[in-house]
Amino acid sequence: MSGSVRLSPKYGLNPTIATCFWCGKDKNEIALMGHIGGRGRDLEAPRRIVLDFEPCDECKKNMASGFTVMEATTEPNSVSSVEIQKGIYPTGRYVVVKTEAANRIFGEQFTSKGKAFMSTGDFSRMFQV
Repeated sequence: MSGSVRLSPKYGLNPTIATCFWCGKDKNEIALMGHIGGRGRDLEAPRRIVLDFEPCDECKKNMASGFTVMEATTEPNSVSSVEIQKGIYPTGRYVVVKTEAANRIFGEQFTSKGKAFMSTGDFSRMFQV
């Protein structure tokens, strides 16, 4: 059956709690991993896991309050080996700047999307983190 979960012989549905990539807090979501492994392996799902880059409700609220600047690299880094966009690997660090300030700093043509990625060096220099 398409879309079904293949049960783990040892762990059944093999549940895990989804966590937010951006803040590390639980997202109040349970993912059913089912069978994990191959070649005769049957692995237990970790208790908590980051499944995607979708922010949790709290991070969404924070990001919606202004212009979001997310730190990223152009190659896999110690936090993410998965691209969020072609050639962009987020580090998980972000700041939210008042939209008016972002417009003055970056220009309205760059802030219209409400978010942008910034290199680690520029991010650290600009935000002193």
